Amino acid sequence: MIKNISISTFINIIFTLAFISIFATFAIFIKYDKERHDSSLQNRYELIAENFLILFQDYPTNERLVELYKKFNVRPIDNRDRILEIINNAQELTITQNYLGTYRVYKFDETFYIYVQQYGYNIMLRDTKHHNYSVAFISIGFIAALIIFLILYEILTKKLKPLKILNRQIIEFSKGNKDIKLNYSGNDEIGTIARNFNEAINIINNQSKSKDLFMRNMMHELKTPITKAMFIAETLENEKTKDNLQKAFRRMDDIIKELATVEKLTSKNTMIYKEKVDFLTIFDKTIDLMLINQKNLEQDIINFYFEVDIYMMSIALKNLIDNALKFSTDKKVKIEANNKSIKIISTGEVLKNSLDFYTDAFYQEDKRSSGFGLGLYIVKTIVNLHKYKLKYKNKDGKNYFIIDLEDRLK
Repeated sequence: MIKNISISTFINIIFTLAFISIFATFAIFIKYDKERHDSSLQNRYELIAENFLILFQDYPTNERLVELYKKFNVRPIDNRDRILEIINNAQELTITQNYLGTYRVYKFDETFYIYVQQYGYNIMLRDTKHHNYSVAFISIGFIAALIIFLILYEILTKKLKPLKILNRQIIEFSKGNKDIKLNYSGNDEIGTIARNFNEAINIINNQSKSKDLFMRNMMHELKTPITKAMFIAETLENEKTKDNLQKAFRRMDDIIKELATVEKLTSKNTMIYKEKVDFLTIFDKTIDLMLINQKNLEQDIINFYFEVDIYMMSIALKNLIDNALKFSTDKKVKIEANNKSIKIISTGEVLKNSLDFYTDAFYQEDKRSSGFGLGLYIVKTIVNLHKYKLKYKNKDGKNYFIIDLEDRLK
C-alpha cells in the first residue's frame, strides 16, 4: 500500500499525523498540568487549615494570628454578611473533617476562600495570592511549535518542488519528447539526478540519430541492388530459377519495407493522419498491397465508416492476413468485420505464449524461421496508435486475431 503512495502524499500524511500528535500532546499536557495545579492548591489550603486548627487549640492571641496571615498570604474576613454571601453563593471545591476540626474551600469571583471551624472558632480566610490557572504560556508554546512545524513543512515542500517538475519532465520524455532538458542547478541529490538525466538524454538522442541515419542509409543502399537483381532475374530462361530468385528478392524487399515501417513507427515524429473512410476501402487497399489471389480469403464484412490512417491500417491488416495465411493449416483465412471489431480467423494451433510475447519487436519463435517477427509488432503499434486494442483467442481449433474497435485505450 505504502509503495503506491507518492512522496508528496506520504509527506502530507506524515505531517498531518505529526500535527495531530502535537495537538494531542499539548491537550494531554494541559489536562495533567491543570490536575497538578489543582492538587498543589489543595495541598496549600490543607496546610493553611491545619495550621489554623492547631493554633485554635492553644487559644491564640491576635499577634500569632497575624503571623499566620502573613506567613500564608491570607486575610480574614470580618464582615458577617460577606461571609454568608460567600457560603451561600460560592462554589464549594472541597470539605474536609478531621480530629482537629472542619475546613471548606470556596471559589467566588475568581478568588479562593478557606472557611475553618473548630468548636467556638469560625474564621473565613481570603487567599490573597493569585492562583487562577492560565494556559497562556502553554498556548504560546503550542503556537511556537506550530509555527516551527509549518516552517519545516514549507521548507520541505519547496525542497520537493523540483522533484515534481523533474517527474513531469521525465513523463514528457517517456511520451517521446526527446528535446526536453531538466533545468535544475542545485548541488543536492535532485540536482545530481537532473544532470545525469540530461546526460542520458543526450546519449539517447545521439544513439537515436545514429540509428536513424544507419537505417536510412542501409535501406537506400539495399534498395538499388535488389531492384537491379529483380530486373536481371527477369532475363533468366529457367522459369524455376527465375521464380525462386524473384521470390527471394521480393522477400528481401518486404523485409526492407518492414524495417522502414518499424523505423517510422519508432520515430519521435510518428504521426497518423486520420480520415473518415469505409472499411471496404481499407480492405481493397490491403489486397492491393498483398498481391494475392482472393480465393483464399473468405469475407463476412458489414461495411462501416471509421476514422483511421488509411495506409497504416492497411499495413496492419496486411500483416495480420499474411500471418494467418502463412501459419494456417489449410492456407485459408476468413475476415469478419463490422463497426464493433475486425477479426482475422484461420485454422491453426493455439499460440504457446501470450499475445504480448509475440508482439515484441524482432520476436521469432524457433519454428518460424522466415522473417524477423516484426509483423505482429507493427500491427499492435499501429492499432494502439489508433487507440484500439489488439486481442487474441483460440476457439474450436481456430485462431482469432481481433482489432477491438469498442474497447478503446485511454
